[in-house]
Amino acid sequence: MQDEVLCFCTTLNSEGKMFKKILLIKAAVLVMTSFTYSAANATYIVGGPTANLQTQNGSYRWDGGSFVTDFRNALENPNNFGPTGTVNTTVDTVDVDLSTGNMSGLDGFLVPWWSSAESAAYDQRIVDFFLAGGDLWLLQDSSGRDGVGALLGLPTVGQTGALPVSGTPLLFDGPFGVATSVTQGGGEEGYLSTQDVLDHSGTVAATNTADQVIAAVWAPGQYAAGAGSLIVVADIDMFTTQADFDAMNGNAIFTLNAFAFLATSQDVPEPASLALLGFGLVSLAFVRRRRY
Repeated sequence: MQDEVLCFCTTLNSEGKMFKKILLIKAAVLVMTSFTYSAANATYIVGGPTANLQTQNGSYRWDGGSFVTDFRNALENPNNFGPTGTVNTTVDTVDVDLSTGNMSGLDGFLVPWWSSAESAAYDQRIVDFFLAGGDLWLLQDSSGRDGVGALLGLPTVGQTGALPVSGTPLLFDGPFGVATSVTQGGGEEGYLSTQDVLDHSGTVAATNTADQVIAAVWAPGQYAAGAGSLIVVADIDMFTTQADFDAMNGNAIFTLNAFAFLATSQDVPEPASLALLGFGLVSLAFVRRRRY
């Protein structure tokens, strides 16, 4: 393909203006249609805090919590995420000790049902990771477990009882199907402020029957220039105790659709395609100079 584009550029030195235009369009089409995407067959690495950083989390610990085990297994299941899975991106979940290590090598970070008092020492580091392009999933749930969200201007503003949840196709209708009968659980469900979400350029993705915001999403760069994708959900039980990943109930479908949003939202062209595009743009500039 590169030889063909080179041939176009050489021919442009001796042909007429109309022929130049035709060849220029053809070269541009060849460049643009050569794109492939790096997410295919890639591995998306998502981390969460180690148990020593979340001693109050009990069974909701990212690292070893019994309520979270099925969730993590579902993310690493190649039938869900992998070369032959529903989403063509492999997922690897890892434990990150932020007290001794850094977040390099991660594509995303999940903040579980984490006491704000225990997360406080790491909140800014997590926010910096997100603002530098890393993806973030906040399961901030009930009040007092929203340290990172509060720092982003997206705190939990109240608590409510368990109620059915519905929302936009973004999370409720995705690669894993249509999520119906999605429920909260646990009895201490948090909710977000609609105005806070809108003030930070987010999209309300789920509300309960009391019209309280249960989930909101941000595409890459939507929260701030250069930031990663962001999902804030105000009830961790929607992804843990209420989700049946074997039977694939509504909560499980909602959960996997949500993660698919993170794992595929930063697909970028392969370096070879970028180089070819750059070559094409140089060729365009050359032709433009030759006109004058």
